[in-house]
Amino acid sequence: MSAPARTVDVATALPWGRAGEPDVRALARELRLLWIIEEVRQHRLGVGKGAELADVPRAAFMRVLGEHGVPVIDYSADDLERELGTFGPG
Repeated sequence: MSAPARTVDVATALPWGRAGEPDVRALARELRLLWIIEEVRQHRLGVGKGAELADVPRAAFMRVLGEHGVPVIDYSADDLERELGTFGPG
């Protein structure tokens, strides 16, 4: 399953600084955050490590993941069933 394609209008999406110049640092931060989000989406990073790398509190990072459609809890039904079974009946 491939990720959905996204189109970005660079002329309006770039963070602009003084004198109409792109804010390269802001752009670099945004690209880094998007890379980290994608690593979490692909299960190459956990939520905690992603928050650490993004240098934001875990709760704030979880909110950002939600804004980008990345599930914070990614349990299959089978895994949940197996986990709940360890508690026994009742």
